[in-house]
Amino acid sequence: MRSGRLRALEGISPVLAVCFGVIAGSVLIAAMGKNPVAVYGTMFRFCLGRADSIGAILFKTTPLVFSGLAVAVGQKAGILNIGIEGQYFIGSFLAALAGFGLKGLPGLIHLPLAIAAGMTGGLMWAAVPAYLKIRRGVHEVISTIMMNYIAFSLVHYMVADVFMDKAQMPIPGLGSPRVRTPLMPDSAMMPKLHGFLEMIGISLPKHTYVNWFLPLGLALVALMYFIIWRTSFGYEVRAVGQNARASEAAGIKPGAVTVRVFLLSGAIAGLVGLSDLLCYFGYLDIDFPKGYGFNGVAVALLGRGSPVGIVLASLLFAFLDRGAEGVQTFAGIPMETMVILQGVMILSILVFAEISSRYVRQVQRREAVRG
Repeated sequence: MRSGRLRALEGISPVLAVCFGVIAGSVLIAAMGKNPVAVYGTMFRFCLGRADSIGAILFKTTPLVFSGLAVAVGQKAGILNIGIEGQYFIGSFLAALAGFGLKGLPGLIHLPLAIAAGMTGGLMWAAVPAYLKIRRGVHEVISTIMMNYIAFSLVHYMVADVFMDKAQMPIPGLGSPRVRTPLMPDSAMMPKLHGFLEMIGISLPKHTYVNWFLPLGLALVALMYFIIWRTSFGYEVRAVGQNARASEAAGIKPGAVTVRVFLLSGAIAGLVGLSDLLCYFGYLDIDFPKGYGFNGVAVALLGRGSPVGIVLASLLFAFLDRGAEGVQTFAGIPMETMVILQGVMILSILVFAEISSRYVRQVQRREAVRG
């Protein structure tokens, strides 16, 4: 197989993986006694035919871009950072702390401080598994999973016992106040994108929450691409990811590179929850959205670690999430079933992507042997 055709196959394999996932999902829908064409038609009409759905998809895309990027950056150095979940929880907590704890600051100072606090939290939480990996040889998958559990419990304790807003007025109809931190002032909140979008002729409903974290995430994806592929540090990262021992023979220090990439991945992970925290909620509570970290692993795998792939995979996952709401409402499919359908589709996509990736690598090895 010629290299051009091989690259084409490698390029379209994510598309084929999505098609495979759609087929697998169709089998499941048909098993429920529903028409797959009608269900998918409802999903597309609900997602793409309504301005509020487009706004919701873009809002859901934002944390997935940061999450997928955090995983992909680690993968370049051969690190599988499963701890994005815990890192963004700690980052969100510190951002909330900076948000409601700092008083009287203008927005130009307060908001960047809250964002910096979030990144610092993710970085600090990633430093522990980085140290354990380099100094003690603890595999990062084990240490980061354990750190996730610690992060959940620690944030829960901080929100429910130490920093809970006990001065809040109970919501009418509820017998007790929410378990949450104090509300943040407007100076710590990220503005929505509506004003900018209206300047270029795009109008979204005011109840959607697309905000400036989305262009920030896209800019960060481009920046990481430049760093990884156009700088000497990026060269070292890729060399360590390909073969740490060989890179050491070339004068690169794999341990130092691994620590720096781990911290960079953690700092990016600290941004994952900020779109929800600093634009939608305005406080951190014990029901803060979970799962962005684990979905980020799937986004990075499906996107093949490429900048465009991460953005498109994030959009796909956000589309499926929003589409599940429409199918539940208009096609009469229970939400639990849609969660199963989403899981089957995502699993099918990832399995097919991995199979096609292995096939491409085998063909490349055979071509290399033949010369």
